[in-house]
Amino acid sequence: MKSELKAAVQARGLHLMDIHGIGPAGAARIIQARTLCTSPVHRTDRRVPRGWPGHVDRRAERGVGAAGRLGLRAHSHRVDRPFQARAAGRLMGRAAGDETKVAEMTDTTRRRFLQYGMAAGAALAVPAAAGHSSAAALIGGPLKKFREPLPVPGKGIVVASPSGTNRYSFTLHEISRKLHPDLPPTPIWAYDDGSGLAGQAGSFGMVIAGQSGTPIDASYTSHLPETYPDWIPVDTRLTPRGNEVRTMAHLHGGFVAADSDGNPAVTPDGFGHGQTQHVHYTNALPEMPASLRWFHDHGFGTTRLDVFAGLAGGYLLHDVHDTGTEPNPIGVPGGAYDIPLVIQDRQFRRDGKFLYPVSDIPGVVWIGEYFGDHMLVNGKVWPFLDVEPRMYRFRILNGCNARIMSLHFGGLPMWQIGAEGGLFDRPVRLRRLVLASAERADVLVDFRGLDGRTLYLRNSTPAAPVSTPAPPLPEVMQIRVGTHVTKPGPKSVPPSLPGRRAQLHHPVRTRYITLNEIAAQTAKWTLNLSGLDFEGRPVTETPKAGTVEDWVYINMTPDTHPMHVHLVTFQVVGRTPFNVSAYQAKYGGPNGVPGGIDPTPFVTGPMEPPTPDERGFKDTAKANPGYFLTIRAKFDLPAGVQAPQTYVHHCHIVEHEDNDMMRPFTVTP
Repeated sequence: MKSELKAAVQARGLHLMDIHGIGPAGAARIIQARTLCTSPVHRTDRRVPRGWPGHVDRRAERGVGAAGRLGLRAHSHRVDRPFQARAAGRLMGRAAGDETKVAEMTDTTRRRFLQYGMAAGAALAVPAAAGHSSAAALIGGPLKKFREPLPVPGKGIVVASPSGTNRYSFTLHEISRKLHPDLPPTPIWAYDDGSGLAGQAGSFGMVIAGQSGTPIDASYTSHLPETYPDWIPVDTRLTPRGNEVRTMAHLHGGFVAADSDGNPAVTPDGFGHGQTQHVHYTNALPEMPASLRWFHDHGFGTTRLDVFAGLAGGYLLHDVHDTGTEPNPIGVPGGAYDIPLVIQDRQFRRDGKFLYPVSDIPGVVWIGEYFGDHMLVNGKVWPFLDVEPRMYRFRILNGCNARIMSLHFGGLPMWQIGAEGGLFDRPVRLRRLVLASAERADVLVDFRGLDGRTLYLRNSTPAAPVSTPAPPLPEVMQIRVGTHVTKPGPKSVPPSLPGRRAQLHHPVRTRYITLNEIAAQTAKWTLNLSGLDFEGRPVTETPKAGTVEDWVYINMTPDTHPMHVHLVTFQVVGRTPFNVSAYQAKYGGPNGVPGGIDPTPFVTGPMEPPTPDERGFKDTAKANPGYFLTIRAKFDLPAGVQAPQTYVHHCHIVEHEDNDMMRPFTVTP
């Protein structure tokens, strides 16, 4: 069988790198296929999802990992549509304390955060498409891991300086940084706070530090090129203005008015060279409590490319309980022992530039998912982190375009204390943390008793029912535990926290939204929500301001999709298995199954409750194949903002988002 598979793989122009067993006793076999020159064809370890023909229920073997069938997913493109039709019909109309004390609060927050970074510097001992080869070819082999220290805020990550009272002024321009000692400098698109970014060490290098309850005004002025350079391959069928660079910053997790949201339902053309985007971030309570959010580009049809190029930054809020200092009222690590970990995967070209492959189908550019072969943390390739033998707090963000990760410290327990919507009401003990694109987790890890040990943060293929075509990329970063403690810190995990458990009641309506994938692996490949493209009218989701609704995401595809809803954080109610093929057979059409159709008659088992790490409020949740995901949200608007207001919801695999797995929704009066 191995020889037959090898012949089949090589017939596709691929190279069989490995066949190996995974899970206890090697119960599942997978094929790791990679292109000879990082071709856009990626290996897929497909499971047959529950409810699909040929599915075998392996819930008793949950620890096995990526059991499934062999598939080779050719990244492809959707059907061409006239540019005028793409641009037309989607423009929606925009909706229309004590200053000194507030200024002191914001400045104090930033200075305190800078001090943490400087302290961390001391405490942490900070001293392919055809024709392109991977960075490994640069030195005749893979890049050596764990050569450089992890950048931290104030020491490799710039803590943004305000340009006025609670105001930040950013320019977007290209810089270059060495992301590994054996790589040439890599061009990066960056948010510059006016400092010149001399303090940015890697490709992820900016964080805004603010205070919950204190609003911030920001501006983003593009000094980027007028058109995309050759290392960023644009599919002009997906963009409003061809090859023009049109950016738009979005505060992910922001409770803001629609015209400050940075979404293409309001501003489809984005902002070009020399233009400025102005936004107002409310930081309102209780919707924006202390937590790690992030801001990133949301250009229409180019989100995947602009984030890949570097347009992303952290947005960290503190409050009177979660102060970020140590000691603090909630009894968790702070200061130099409170560290963000932003994880991204990238490919490189020989000249050090990031590599974004294109489809091997003639005339097609867009690819179905982007997966890197190098792991970056805080913008450095496979860094190391020196820690003391004491407790640490890690704020983890999956910043990958498409990769879903199952993270672990080699069996060392983690205590999750929060997620996208802020702190939980109590900690949750975990040994693995499964994060899809844009999901965040706030965790405590105790290194006491591990003096002198070398540990690793690792990634593995998530267990079913999560399904991802990502090839393995197991090592994330190295942890070097020292023998000396500068400051002992907390001795135990707090039994309770001043956060919230997600518990909403009395939904006034349930909406059914299907996730469809059309003509996969062909030149007409596209994805959609409810059988509609982004411009499809009317807007089908129209919750009334102040009401609670259940939204049911019905996954008709073989992949897990991280679904993100702008404006709100939500409760994960649960996931229900159903018969996908029967539902498809009864209601499917040329664009998939339309929305609005209750899948309850097709269920094959009881609703499965949220996973322990979904205890709190979230803004992104995994819709797994063979299941429908139910979320519950209250559609409030910020004070002084009047309905109607239009936002978007979408899959946060950004390749999917750019190829129409995104729809507008309008909060109505």
